[in-house]
Amino acid sequence: MVKKPLWLALALAFCLDAGAADSFAPAAFAPTFPSRSPATPPPLPFRYVGRLSQNGKQEVLLMRGERLFSLAAGDKAGDDYVVDRVGDSSISFTYLPLKTKQHMDLPGVN
Repeated sequence: MVKKPLWLALALAFCLDAGAADSFAPAAFAPTFPSRSPATPPPLPFRYVGRLSQNGKQEVLLMRGERLFSLAAGDKAGDDYVVDRVGDSSISFTYLPLKTKQHMDLPGVN
């Protein structure tokens, strides 16, 4: 008489029984990832004070905290903003850390 190991008999029985019952259906799941919203720049930290024109160059006077800036297109205001354009009714900025555009409407201009 030949003795087979018990584990082999159990494994064979389990495999045969598993196939006879129900067909295997893998569990469906969707991986979840943390939602990422696009980064947004902080609100503009400037307060419009006025405008001046020197030698044909339009400049605006802006307050940032206690500091007064006289800015024209292309000028940096601190390390994080650059003035893109000074228009008649608005000022366009780029927030440098995120390279995003922001606009400030000038008061009293329609």
